[in-house]
Amino acid sequence: MSEAAEAVEVETKDRSLPTTTTRQPFDLDDELAGKIKALGLEDTVRGLKEDGYGYIHDAAGADFNARFREALLRVSKGGMDAGEAGYGANMLLDKDPLITEAVLNPKILAIVEVMCGKGALITQVASSVKPAAKTPLGLHADQNWTPAPFPVHNQLVTFCWATDEFNEANGSTRVVPKSHLLGRHPTTEEAAASEGAISTECPAGSIVVWGGATWHGGGARSAPGERVVAHISYSRLALRPIENYDHLDDEWLADKPYEMRVLLGREDFLYDRKGAYAGGVEPLMRTFAWSKT
Repeated sequence: MSEAAEAVEVETKDRSLPTTTTRQPFDLDDELAGKIKALGLEDTVRGLKEDGYGYIHDAAGADFNARFREALLRVSKGGMDAGEAGYGANMLLDKDPLITEAVLNPKILAIVEVMCGKGALITQVASSVKPAAKTPLGLHADQNWTPAPFPVHNQLVTFCWATDEFNEANGSTRVVPKSHLLGRHPTTEEAAASEGAISTECPAGSIVVWGGATWHGGGARSAPGERVVAHISYSRLALRPIENYDHLDDEWLADKPYEMRVLLGREDFLYDRKGAYAGGVEPLMRTFAWSKT
């Protein structure tokens, strides 16, 4: 790094921030604590700290929620088909103004800072539409490319915007309370057994939020109709490369060894302009496996 990185303080538009100290999880500064209180999110933060998940109620009002649901249905058509589990789409940030508005929701952004610090990044904006589904999905932790034991600081946070009522019959997301305290991924056996998983419950227009270490999975659905959800995830800013070589195309890479593709991130599923499943399942599974070595 350059000598400039040795500076003790950096001036921002808000205030001076120390560069040599680390705030511990849920140790909120006065400004963020005041924002959480003003937005009525104290219970949300408490739930995330103690149980690994929480709720944001009445995220943007009933009218917004109804229009948001219609927008999600529209952009989801023609997207990824998950069979019994329904269908959906990703790379949605610019597909409708309501989606952009949801990503910038003040309550969401306040919780993002609590969970992923300042400067957090959008990592995925996706939708899922679930009709009747007989089989629940297995458990996982969203920071699936973070090796265990997980770091003390949460790496990723996901907001599941329920445009329809969330309950067991409607196929709501299931979570394992306090699983974030284990600091690891579920084993294959634990993921399949789903021991301790409970269905989240909240009115339409609410948001279920969980940290990247919390074990969770999709629920089976027995109710008629469809469950329409927006999945919005954010991650810490760290671990991005300092230099960006996106301008180097396949022609430049043609005479380079495979290792160069790996070093430039062309063989994993992250940071792809076409979304998580652009290269199929293989790059995704490869990334999950590589990250745990």
